[in-house]
Amino acid sequence: MTVLDGVALPRRWRITSRLTPGWPIDEDHLLEVWPHGRTQDGRIRWLYRLSRHNRTIFSAADISSPIGTTLSTDTLIITARTVLSFLTLRPGDTDAEYFDDYSRAQLAWRDGFAEELSVYALEEICGYCGGEHVSPGCGTG
Repeated sequence: MTVLDGVALPRRWRITSRLTPGWPIDEDHLLEVWPHGRTQDGRIRWLYRLSRHNRTIFSAADISSPIGTTLSTDTLIITARTVLSFLTLRPGDTDAEYFDDYSRAQLAWRDGFAEELSVYALEEICGYCGGEHVSPGCGTG
């Protein structure tokens, strides 16, 4: 079991070459999420990077945990699901303006992979095994 700052990584996760927790979503995609300080009201600020074949698709620090959240394995899973759910939004899921700042590469990724990867962000069913649990911690299959 890999431990980062006293927090056990979820099953399937690993410490990446950047020394950050990484969730290998599928054979091609890796989502790294790591805490990056706190906001003024005490929320955990998260940095994240979604890559495909080790090429960065998205990288930002625009996600924060709810007030009072502590760093834990469950927090990593919830954060990863939250980030992936935003990154896999498609036209019709939200206002068109949401995609205004996307690069051409990000739009091409969205059109080619977002729908397929969105199943891993679901709360009620696992994208790996179909079980009734969240995907980021699945160790079956």
